[in-house]
Amino acid sequence: MNNKIHPDLQRLFLDLIQIDAVSGKEQPVADFIRSVTASLGFPAQEDGAASLSGGNSGNIIVPVNGGGDFLLMAHMDTPRSTKGVKPQLLADRITSDGTTILGVDDRGGISAILWALRQAVEQKKAIKPCTLLFSVCEETTLAGSMFYQPSAQMTHGFVFDSHLSPGKFVSETCGAIAFKMKVKGRASHAGVAPEKGVNAIQIAAEGMRNFPFGRIDACTTANIGIIGGGTATNVVPDTVELEGEIRTDYLDQGEQMMQAVIADFEAAATRLNGSVECAWHWDFKPYRVSPDNTPYKRMEALCRHLSLEMEGVKSMGGSDANNMNAKGLPTINLGVGAQNPHGTDEFILYDDLQMSADMALVLLTEI
Repeated sequence: MNNKIHPDLQRLFLDLIQIDAVSGKEQPVADFIRSVTASLGFPAQEDGAASLSGGNSGNIIVPVNGGGDFLLMAHMDTPRSTKGVKPQLLADRITSDGTTILGVDDRGGISAILWALRQAVEQKKAIKPCTLLFSVCEETTLAGSMFYQPSAQMTHGFVFDSHLSPGKFVSETCGAIAFKMKVKGRASHAGVAPEKGVNAIQIAAEGMRNFPFGRIDACTTANIGIIGGGTATNVVPDTVELEGEIRTDYLDQGEQMMQAVIADFEAAATRLNGSVECAWHWDFKPYRVSPDNTPYKRMEALCRHLSLEMEGVKSMGGSDANNMNAKGLPTINLGVGAQNPHGTDEFILYDDLQMSADMALVLLTEI
């Protein structure tokens, strides 16, 4: 065991990364969490989030001393499989052997919270009433946090899920609109009777002519990332499907941009005798937690207590914190030090994993 990390915390983390549980298949991690919390005297509950996610588990909810007015939260799924992971315990960090991801995102967050609860119980510390929430499908649809409904007594939350170093946290993010477009033309033989066809690829190309690809300004980006259509080189294609996103800090701006994109495609379809269908929704909405909000103030006190340099930052990505804020629950996403997340070169420093766990323990018992 490395002397920079508590042996129980290291064992928890290593046990968790060995459990293969990608989005929609979180049940083994759910069972592990239930076993740990039950052994500490805090039985877990499972909600009905599987009905929304289509997965094999709901969220795992652990009311601590009545459930309290705040959440500590992490997600149970990994973005890619950890099957066969071979952790490498180096001098200052834990990595995989490079053939799989390590699974720090977010087994690091789960480990931190479970270790903190265990330490609080074993050290007979008074534990603040709170709720531990372990969500499903964060990496794909955010279905777990979308389904979860905070109780009326809830006032704020902390998500343990950022790649940032401990002390740093995500205090604001953009929102993201996801859209799917189906462009319809009319099929015909491309050599014998091309004039009878309406080329859906041509319509899509015309529709994309004014699409605002890339970075539009400091708080706005747009992308079309998936396009598919056509059946053969000698057939005028009658259908093209594409998927994209718009990210922005502002709900009105995002929705106005989406309507402009739809209008461009519809205009192209009208000119070329085709049609367009579009479905879109907010994948996650923007949020900003200000310094006068409770989780921000508690973070300031926490960092003073642990002698950490504090920094609230903006992210262009989303997390479960977006859905909590959208439900009226001010929530920040804490750095746990999951570096190079989603890659086979992912790693976590022993110091960062231990500090994340120490932060959870202080939130549970002191600050």
